[in-house]
Amino acid sequence: MAESFRLKRLAMVGASVRAAAFSALRAGYDVVTADLFADADLRAHCDATRIEAGYPEALADWLAATECDGWLFTGALENHHELINAMAKLRPLVGCSAGAIRATRNPLLLQPVIQAAGLAFPETIEAGDKLPLDRSWLCKTYRSANGSGVWLLDGVEARERATEAGAYFQRFVGGTSAAAVYLCSRQGSTLLGITHQLVGDAVAGAKPWHYAGSVGPLRISDAVAAQLAKLGELLSERFKLTGIVGVDLVIERDKAWIIEINPRYSASAEVVERVIGVNVVDAHVKACANEPIELPASVRPGRSGGKGEEAATRTHGKLILYAKRDALVDEEFHAWAMSHSSLDPEACRLADIPALGELISAGHPILTAFAAAPATKYDSELKRLVQQVNARLYGEE
Repeated sequence: MAESFRLKRLAMVGASVRAAAFSALRAGYDVVTADLFADADLRAHCDATRIEAGYPEALADWLAATECDGWLFTGALENHHELINAMAKLRPLVGCSAGAIRATRNPLLLQPVIQAAGLAFPETIEAGDKLPLDRSWLCKTYRSANGSGVWLLDGVEARERATEAGAYFQRFVGGTSAAAVYLCSRQGSTLLGITHQLVGDAVAGAKPWHYAGSVGPLRISDAVAAQLAKLGELLSERFKLTGIVGVDLVIERDKAWIIEINPRYSASAEVVERVIGVNVVDAHVKACANEPIELPASVRPGRSGGKGEEAATRTHGKLILYAKRDALVDEEFHAWAMSHSSLDPEACRLADIPALGELISAGHPILTAFAAAPATKYDSELKRLVQQVNARLYGEE
């Protein structure tokens, strides 16, 4: 968008908007938000409303009462096409239309289009009555998000659960779980970066299939790069998507299996932004307005991009920590966590910080931890930070 637009007000809605909101704030936008958490670090920097009842439908009432020049959404609002359409009538939507979103979110409709383009998509069917119960298939709900609606077809109970939930069935594909972040516009698409997705991570305490973080940059082969370039053409030319688009993948040797298309700011976009040094939300807004966008020449598949040779050996990542048991956010822990939060990505080690006095139930997210270090030191750097969080929250040594 034009320079003057950057001074105007953006509204952001979704299950959790902190990452996108921080990106927008760094770009100079005036930001107002509504999500399920209204985390303490988010409230410290902008107007944040916690939607405690009626989510996601209540977001429409909030938007109707909120002055803004445009709004965008994060996960997993893309599963609610009618709501997006209704909200787009209230305030200008900065992103894909409800129709374009619908075209990419039904896996049974997406499957033939992806395969016709010569790309890999796991076999997906609507009825699973005759499928083997040998863990070779997954059950997925149409409104799954962050892995919460995914389970293995490994027994009669799993099949009964699928029937009750109206789930579909997708053949399990083994390999590296990954995410690609594209910037789409009328001029085409650009692959901003690729991350390794942490799913069901034990260190994070995440449940099976639940998203627990992203690490990048993920190096890929030339064969996979060619497939992702073709996918980018499909996103912008066939589906007419605009702005930031996230794609969940499984990379199996030299083949990229497309699992899901998320036509909005995705969880891995925050890590990609740190890797390439490009403000992702600002790029999203400009792409949606068909304004020119300056990107580093090094932004292309498999490259770290944007920050010179030093960035090429540096690993960036985030880990969502889930509560091992019920935990109370006391004054000491809250103050310590907030002292490690910052709008500046270089200084931010903790984010999505819960409110003082909040009781976090076992299995629920606590906060997000960040690390950036040479590749050989990244794991140990992150492990130290996780240990510090556990020590202060649970009193562990």
